[in-house]
Amino acid sequence: MATIDLTGDITTAINGAYDRGNPVVLGYSDDRGRASLSVRGSTHVHSKNELAVWARETTSGFAKAVQERPYVSLIFFASNDLGPRMLLSVKGKARVDPAANEEVYNAMIPGEREHDPGQKGVAVIIEVGEVLGFSPEMGPIYQSRSA
Repeated sequence: MATIDLTGDITTAINGAYDRGNPVVLGYSDDRGRASLSVRGSTHVHSKNELAVWARETTSGFAKAVQERPYVSLIFFASNDLGPRMLLSVKGKARVDPAANEEVYNAMIPGEREHDPGQKGVAVIIEVGEVLGFSPEMGPIYQSRSA
């Protein structure tokens, strides 16, 4: 069985992607069950098999939606020379995790922290179940684990 390993080039690509002009886009089902897309500058690798994002609103929007509909997808594409050239499509299961607030907030890029200087938001951890993609340096990327 394959495993998820977001370390190495994948971490380098995702962490700080927004600052390099290649933001990660997050897809989820909103409160009405409709597909929703959101650029998430706070996205970063939280652990070998988890991503983290910051939700500025704790009782509405993304943070509220994933409590009932936790399955999410993310896409990352970078073709410039400012970081690893890579296409990633990620699927996972999100959970609101206030215990991770300090760690996630401090790991975000400064520009994202400036949008919530009072740390009124909440950490959302995404347990990654699948990564598909391609990189000229790594070739085809396929990682999966049982959900």
